[in-house]
Amino acid sequence: MTEKIKRVEINGFRYYQVSNDGEIVGTYPSVTTVLGETSDKAGLDAWKDRIGIEKADQIGRDSANRGTVMHKLCEIYLNLPSSMKPKDRLEEALAMAKWDDEIEGFDNRAKIVGGMMFYNFVRSNSFDVIKRVICQEKFLWTPRDGGYAGTVDNLSELIDSSNAVVDFKTAKKPKDEKWIEDYKHQVSAYAVAAYDRLKIKVDTCRIWISNEINTEPQYFELNREKIRQYYFSFKDRLIDFHQRHPLDQQ
Repeated sequence: MTEKIKRVEINGFRYYQVSNDGEIVGTYPSVTTVLGETSDKAGLDAWKDRIGIEKADQIGRDSANRGTVMHKLCEIYLNLPSSMKPKDRLEEALAMAKWDDEIEGFDNRAKIVGGMMFYNFVRSNSFDVIKRVICQEKFLWTPRDGGYAGTVDNLSELIDSSNAVVDFKTAKKPKDEKWIEDYKHQVSAYAVAAYDRLKIKVDTCRIWISNEINTEPQYFELNREKIRQYYFSFKDRLIDFHQRHPLDQQ
């Protein structure tokens, strides 16, 4: 069975069309689309009004670019054998990054800031908790509760033998935990989809945030009970999204 994924835009929203052997299985909104459409945008709108749409858009692009560089460096680093000495592993990852077309496509600021944020994880020995990478940048989908799709940063077995969704984030400054509710919904949705698609039971979700001010990343953790709670909250938002944007009426 050959599974194919096609990214499509419907009424301004990002969906993924999944097909098997040429037959369309379903068209599902991305997790970030669902969360973005069902979130309270009052604070974001006020911020855009205060600094101007053009400047806000530029900040958004810069953030996305540095984040992509950081994610790619994490992916390259974690694809290398964990048995390597940390110094050798870092040097090899940086050497490989010079040949990576995606990283090289960004301007110097994105590469420098994204590289710095990646290095915060290395310097803090963050990756030492990962015993074995199961998959990275893995596309997941499920028809559950109307269906959704997305790409998980990292799914790994940790040194305590638990299975973890690890999500890498960037920020301008340290975040208060109350600001990352959508991140918790996001990783919980990935955890459920990982079970539906891969039959992997996720024991914990880890959200790692590297910022431009502190060299020490922030770490947030969800246990299985919290994953369950946040998935049910995400489910309510997913159902709300599907009710407001039914595909059969578009």
